[in-house]
Amino acid sequence: MLDFISGLVTQGYYPVFKALLSFLPHVVILLTVVSMFRDSGFILGFGCTTLAISANEKNTKLARFLTFIPCSAKLPVLIFLSSTILGFTIFGVIFLYLFAIFTGLLLGGLSVLKYPRFRKPTAKAFIKNIFKNIIEFLKRISLGIILAVTVLYTLDYFSLLLPLAGIFAPLFTPIGLGSPMIVACLVFGLVAKEMIIGAILTFGVANLELTLAGGMSFLFFTLLYTTCIPSLTAIKAKYGLAFTVKTAFLNFVVAYGISFVVYNAICLIY
Repeated sequence: MLDFISGLVTQGYYPVFKALLSFLPHVVILLTVVSMFRDSGFILGFGCTTLAISANEKNTKLARFLTFIPCSAKLPVLIFLSSTILGFTIFGVIFLYLFAIFTGLLLGGLSVLKYPRFRKPTAKAFIKNIFKNIIEFLKRISLGIILAVTVLYTLDYFSLLLPLAGIFAPLFTPIGLGSPMIVACLVFGLVAKEMIIGAILTFGVANLELTLAGGMSFLFFTLLYTTCIPSLTAIKAKYGLAFTVKTAFLNFVVAYGISFVVYNAICLIY
């Protein structure tokens, strides 16, 4: 038992949080820029998908649209993947937001479109929101990392992690994500999207062996695939099981299809 706890701390929590701190300055810069766009109304933000589903009127098209919009938990994941794996700038993250919104509109219907109210953020509110976003980021990521690392290390300690993930690996091979490690990251993302970062840092970015095509596929799949389990629970409570299953399946199929096109297109070019 002592060996397990010692390994969890020294081989799990410590290297992961150390890696997190190494890229934190880049994330702070990106969060600052994102805060500026969000405060001005340029970026459509819906916060938590679970709360958005629960708070909005009962509208199946709106619900379907909301599941494609990057929630506040996805933002740090997109920033992390963009900056760490692909080296993208903030404009890459903004493009992903707009792409997800466009995809949601195509599938949810233009009737759900609500134009943002552009506004001029005050310096006081801007600085306040920057610190708020950074603190919220650290809270979400810390909790996600602790949960992800604990479960990942436990499964790996008993030699169960990669064999279990490997069962589903062939399904993701056509989109360049056939590594059991990547599959494990995506599975944890169903629990909470921020846990993807904890999983990636646990395995190590280099160990994922993502090519440019694979990295882009991973980014688009994470952007669009099935929303987290709490959101699905909220959808089930309001719309029923059948609609929830259809929505989850639609998210997966759309994410898979777009990732397939992106991956194979980049492979052909490069």
